[in-house]
Amino acid sequence: MKYIAAILLFFLAGCVHVMDNEQISVSYNLPNDFKNQNSINSLNTNKKILEYKDPVTEMIHLLNDDEFKKLLEYAVKENRDLLILESKIRQAKYQTKGPLGAMLPRVSGSIDASKKEGTYSVNGSASFSWELDIYGRLYALYKSSKEQIKFAEENLVNGYVTLAADTAVYYFSMQKAYAQYLYSLEMLNNYKNILDIYKEMRNTGLIDEEEFIKVTKDYLSAENNANKYSLEVEKNKNALYVLLNSSDINISPVEYYSIEFKPNLPYISSIPSVVILNRPDVRKAVFTLNSELYKHYSRKMALLPSISVGGNIGNLLASPTGIGDFVWSIIGSITAPIFNRQELYANLKVQEESVKQAELSLQNTINIAVSDIENAGYAMDRSDKSLVNTRKILLNAENSFNILKSSWNNGIIDKIKYLRARNDFLQSQISYYSSWYDNIFSAVTLYKAFGGSFSPPEINIKESR
Repeated sequence: MKYIAAILLFFLAGCVHVMDNEQISVSYNLPNDFKNQNSINSLNTNKKILEYKDPVTEMIHLLNDDEFKKLLEYAVKENRDLLILESKIRQAKYQTKGPLGAMLPRVSGSIDASKKEGTYSVNGSASFSWELDIYGRLYALYKSSKEQIKFAEENLVNGYVTLAADTAVYYFSMQKAYAQYLYSLEMLNNYKNILDIYKEMRNTGLIDEEEFIKVTKDYLSAENNANKYSLEVEKNKNALYVLLNSSDINISPVEYYSIEFKPNLPYISSIPSVVILNRPDVRKAVFTLNSELYKHYSRKMALLPSISVGGNIGNLLASPTGIGDFVWSIIGSITAPIFNRQELYANLKVQEESVKQAELSLQNTINIAVSDIENAGYAMDRSDKSLVNTRKILLNAENSFNILKSSWNNGIIDKIKYLRARNDFLQSQISYYSSWYDNIFSAVTLYKAFGGSFSPPEINIKESR
């Protein structure tokens, strides 16, 4: 009998229609190709398919900076958000014990002693009850809780992706802002020299008040810019301290961080089904849907009669006349939901809506994933081209400044014209650092769009053919 019950349990629970990757690809409007396929192809020029890397390793490979690597590795160990997500995995594992325990028999026992008119007796008894899960109702709840473990695990993966991306954004934004701050300080000093010259010229009547006011505005604007960049440095530094959960580590920006540094973008997959289904948020939505489908099956089976087995065992353990007879009984019962059927049916309809919500959420998550990848791929391609153009602008500005500097050294132009030319060149440096950081930010955005891994495990199988 127990073997027949086990077979029925696994057969019926196996009838629950949960989603796998192939079914999702067919049922949830996954595109066959990306619209911005040309952008991805451009980014993949002269690149080879690499092995899968976990999100942290992928980020370290993408932005290969020793100090950044040290900060990220420290954050992975100490970040409180990750510790919370790890705790949620353990919590989800413990929560499987409830449905699992409900499938097992419940046993209770008691011992009592009595004394009357100089005589005593000790009685022992035990009882058990066991709901036979012949429809797989309880087993479906257990399977639902297992899906929640998978959800929690993917939530942790998503936490690693978010932490790596945030650390990169704050770290390189700090470096960018500090370089801009140093250039802005030099510009401020130059405007101060120009302002001093204009003061003397105004006092001697060589310029009118309007020209002096204009130069004063330039000086004050330069001071505001310096303050803005200084504040940006501090904000990003403090944000890093929050991620690290420590104020003991010294975080100091580098003077004029090398503009030669650039993202080491590897080969990225162009297969939509592989890329989208590799994203942790999509996988979380899949596991949520599967969990709700198992719950739906369980609620459905609750409408059917349940079969239970119970029994009692009793024995007189001790008395003046010795040990008494062993007494036992076994009772089987069938319980049909009659008066509470309306409540059970209402619970089923509520669960059906939960399934619909999970299905809609999965489709919405997939749509967002497609949009993220399309935008990130296009933005990365354009950012690469923009950085090349901005570099050419910087080189032209440098050549123009060198010409004017030579004229200044030869006494051909005055000091004011030289200082303005110097500030124009410094402003080109500041603009270039903005474009440089935008390129890094685009790479980080692309990293997040691909779920923290540019080469998921399936890529090596499908794209190497």
